[in-house]
Amino acid sequence: MNVCVFEDQGYEAFYPLTTARPVYDLLLGTSRILDKVTQFFSREVVILHCRDFLKPILKQTYKGMTVNQINSGSNCLFINGRAVLTKPLFDIFTRMEDGHDYLFTYRGTCVGMYLGGELLTLMKDLLISIPTSQELIHHFRSKCISKELDDAVVMEHVWDLVKTNTDIIETDTSLNNQLGIFKGDIRPYTSIYNENDVYIGPGTHIDDFVVLDARLGPIYIDEQVKIDSHTTIEGPTFIGNHSRILGGKICASSVGPYCKVSGELSHSVMTKYSNKAHAGFIGHSYIGDWVNLGAGTTNSNLKNTYGTVQLEMNNRRIPTNQIFLGSIIGDHVKMGIGTLLNTGTSVGCGANIFGSELHSKYISPFSWGSANNYMPYKKEKFIQTTQRMMARRNITLSHDSQQVLELIYDHETKNRTRA
Repeated sequence: MNVCVFEDQGYEAFYPLTTARPVYDLLLGTSRILDKVTQFFSREVVILHCRDFLKPILKQTYKGMTVNQINSGSNCLFINGRAVLTKPLFDIFTRMEDGHDYLFTYRGTCVGMYLGGELLTLMKDLLISIPTSQELIHHFRSKCISKELDDAVVMEHVWDLVKTNTDIIETDTSLNNQLGIFKGDIRPYTSIYNENDVYIGPGTHIDDFVVLDARLGPIYIDEQVKIDSHTTIEGPTFIGNHSRILGGKICASSVGPYCKVSGELSHSVMTKYSNKAHAGFIGHSYIGDWVNLGAGTTNSNLKNTYGTVQLEMNNRRIPTNQIFLGSIIGDHVKMGIGTLLNTGTSVGCGANIFGSELHSKYISPFSWGSANNYMPYKKEKFIQTTQRMMARRNITLSHDSQQVLELIYDHETKNRTRA
């Protein structure tokens, strides 16, 4: 059978992280949500479906994978890109009886469907306009064997990515079954607590006076990582390949590949090619691709009243029921030295902000300026900055990627709400 990972309208709840990519392209635990699907279905053809304008970026990111083209000749298992594929869910998906269509739901969300024939054609038509989960359930419940799952890991809100990340690190590392294996270069004065819950990949170098403390959860350090002296890492934590840890403390976080981190990072996720190379505190936050946080950038992740945090989005206050929640920072954001962010702050894709005063809790995509004095970031300046940052990593902004960014810029600035 074919397997298709698709977007539904639920991606809107994950802005600003999904401005330029689907939810399933986001890092969660030790890998992207999509990677968990391809790991389980390593022998099947995995197809991606997304908003049409994102197709060029996905084809570059996942070379060789089919995007937005579903074969009607074979039955297809559709998996919602907001669902995290686990071993129990995989077992359910692979125990279906031949000759039947299936719908799997969990608390009002369409988690997956197994379809063929006319229903497969109907699904292809529905995906053109990116349906809601409720629309899918409405169309297929009466036509399929419908099963309500007893349990599933489904992302409903952007803060779910922060809240569930440590649990997913533990699930991922347990599934990988590599803990207790050290393949890198570890200097004599490195301290490791609970070494049976630590993995160190090949080509990784760990200096003297580094502390790896896995007493509260596993630590998974991928290949070609460099960890400098006077770094403390507390589990559950994941460090992606080719990243550099420049000292400080990382606790209960995921750091994607090719990142630079210093200072304090706590209960947060940083995807790839992003920098927090200096002192400052970031807690209970999610940071997208190609983000640079200037020296001393700090956020609040707990209100002075110890009350629940509200996330601001498009001048709407969204209750999160979370006591700890820091910042949600979109791709290609740049922050100057001493930037201060409040609890529940959302920083839109491509924003470039600076100044030492506390910034607004909602900053529109492609904003430029200091606190309470934002203006549109000029398109050519944004593209130029993006090209310069990527060049420092020996990467060229492709023509297709630039076109997508310009398309997003035009759409977001046309519909912007002033911060």
